[in-house]
Amino acid sequence: MTHTDPATTPANPLAGVSPDVLTVTNLIRTGRAVTRQTIAEATGMGRNTVSALINDAVDAGLLAPDGSAPSTGGRAPATWRFRAEAGLALSIGVHTTTLRLSVADLSGTTIVSEVVDWPITRGPEATLAEAATRLAALLARAEQARPGHGPVRVAGISLTGPVDRHSGRPIAPPIMPGWDGFDVVGTAQALLDMPVVVDNDVNVMLVGFLAGATERQEQVEDLLYVQVGTGIGAGLLASGRVHHGADGAAGDIGHVRVTTGDQVICRCGRTGCLEAVAGGWAVLRDARRAATEGVTPFLRSRLEQTGELSIEDVIAGVAAGDTECLTLTVRSATAVGNALAMLVSLLNPARVVLAGHMPQACPIFLEVAQRIVEERALGLATRNLRISVTSEGLEDERRGAAVLAVSALFDGERR
Repeated sequence: MTHTDPATTPANPLAGVSPDVLTVTNLIRTGRAVTRQTIAEATGMGRNTVSALINDAVDAGLLAPDGSAPSTGGRAPATWRFRAEAGLALSIGVHTTTLRLSVADLSGTTIVSEVVDWPITRGPEATLAEAATRLAALLARAEQARPGHGPVRVAGISLTGPVDRHSGRPIAPPIMPGWDGFDVVGTAQALLDMPVVVDNDVNVMLVGFLAGATERQEQVEDLLYVQVGTGIGAGLLASGRVHHGADGAAGDIGHVRVTTGDQVICRCGRTGCLEAVAGGWAVLRDARRAATEGVTPFLRSRLEQTGELSIEDVIAGVAAGDTECLTLTVRSATAVGNALAMLVSLLNPARVVLAGHMPQACPIFLEVAQRIVEERALGLATRNLRISVTSEGLEDERRGAAVLAVSALFDGERR
């Protein structure tokens, strides 16, 4: 995804495998075709050619027999599976105050993981070096827990900011000082000695959610995955494909202007952004003010006890019936609901999935956002719309970074 010095670019672990073998393997890996006949239909290749390519993939350690499919009149056709044990995929999630690290098999199933307190303000060099050091220890643990994995090694990185889809570099990220234009891919590849891909965190979470849906045999074609955390972003699935836009900015809804009030200043320096009204940091900003001014005895007590407030404190206040905490939550949900109404009318998804602490822990958040979408979006766009909350945002990110990295080996981007 980026241009780096060939002398420092790690070798593609599948460089010796022919493109046709990778194509057949990818069809089986993604579940789109698992028998000789369905592969032949998907590729236009003859069945003898497909058989030879499957044998080559088996010899390369990428595929294994997997029984047979139901018979349609003759002998039951043999099926094949992708060998997730053919290697390991590393995941790095870079967030405002934490590093989220994991090692997975090539299906994205997490083997070992770790969350590290680490401020993003330490900059890209120190952050990626810390991630590489800790991942080396995690790799050793993973190999002890699941011995016998093959030699394929890849890594995926999730960044909490806009990422140029052509270079993999962060572009003017509002909360990532020192990261703008940094060669994340090249630096991480040099540290890890394996191919690396990078994307925005919500796109990565969407990829992870889709991988989980595939495992559950759910058909998902058009979906909005909206993360309501410290910031706010959306991953867009259109006709079964993640939509990045021309440069990778699709879904960056956190900095769309939603109010004309110049007093609401965003971390990006502009005013009236959705994130500045409804994001987690904005909720905490207003919560601290309310606690300091004595508007909410509940939050004031929490602040006096710890010297700081968290989103968990606001959530606890909602559960305790604190009026101000409820107001803050409803205000955030209302702003998110208004943004969703616009997106639903524009994109007409079949599903909207909300991730993040507040949607997950406060049922009223979903209720308010859902009501506003139903009231303000086009009736035709909401007729069959399903809005739900996922409690697996962290696992979606881990799995998504791994799947993103593995997919890059097979989809032609690195051939």
